[in-house]
Amino acid sequence: MNRKDGVRHLWRECFRDSDEYLDMYFGRIYSDDDALVTEVNGRVVSSLLMQRYSLRFHGAEPSIMYLAGAATRRAARGRGYMSALMLEAMERAYERGDMLCALMPAHEWLYAFFARFGFSSVFLADVQRFTSLHSFPVQHDYHEVDDAYAPAVYEAFTRYEHERPGGVLHTRRDFINMLDDLMMHPGGTFVAVGRKDVPVAAMAWAVEAGGVVQVNELLGIDTDACTAALRALRRRFADKPFRYMASSFDDTHNSHSRRRLHPRGMARLVDVEQCFDLLADAHREWCAVITVSDPLLAVNSHTYRVGQGKCVIDDSYRGTPDLDVTVEVLTKILFSSPDTGSILGFPSQRTHISLMPH
Repeated sequence: MNRKDGVRHLWRECFRDSDEYLDMYFGRIYSDDDALVTEVNGRVVSSLLMQRYSLRFHGAEPSIMYLAGAATRRAARGRGYMSALMLEAMERAYERGDMLCALMPAHEWLYAFFARFGFSSVFLADVQRFTSLHSFPVQHDYHEVDDAYAPAVYEAFTRYEHERPGGVLHTRRDFINMLDDLMMHPGGTFVAVGRKDVPVAAMAWAVEAGGVVQVNELLGIDTDACTAALRALRRRFADKPFRYMASSFDDTHNSHSRRRLHPRGMARLVDVEQCFDLLADAHREWCAVITVSDPLLAVNSHTYRVGQGKCVIDDSYRGTPDLDVTVEVLTKILFSSPDTGSILGFPSQRTHISLMPH
């Protein structure tokens, strides 16, 4: 059995995906070059996929490694196979020039597991709830876009993604795969709406399960257009409550309510110097001395001096640094709210993740 077939067989055991989804994923997305596996007696017992994305980050777009498909056969669990793959993945990410690793744990208990490797819960969602009676009133006239795969839909999608302060970005190929994935999911729905002045004014991804419609992503030109996309979903799910997983810096539909931020994904810096270089270039007035310790990736354990748009490693520094932190704490600070960052004298900015393969 070759590597691809071995990983697919493991996925079938661990994730219970349909043959239709597996055909799509392993036909279009999977690559042997992205797969880390552990084999025992010629059989894949553990696997992890390393997928490359870009991150909208302080005006730059560094590459990141998204970790997906973390799986170990039931009979082989508890033997350290996945821990070894995680360490290898982080080393690979650094070697190929990625700034950080990101992932979305499939279960609550996995957050503690990944925290052991320095991952922090920095991708947060503002969970906004609407009853089945909420009609989502709008001010303008809208129409639904007939063809979700039309070039104009992706062009609007990527434009709206880039307008956010931060977040994982998707290519046209990613977009098509996301649509196909959603259409295969029971209860999966995509809507896009236009209005007289804007051909594609907003769009939304949603999945109905357990009597609740979860809106996993909502993008648009303004508040009214986004509300129109929700209104289009309401026409399809007339008697269901909605749960909208809004980005942590988006209070468009919940501006008068207390924000309820919940973990949606995790990240871990693997190249601290690259991160500080980008921050220094974007915030030329920022000056700081920061000591970072990383027990798993020694290449990050240094004292960094940031100032005048540059970052240099200065392990000879003997003064008191402005911050002396582990890589896990640094990642938390990096993606905290700007208000939290201002207290620490750090240019913090929240970030966003959604529409990722498992």
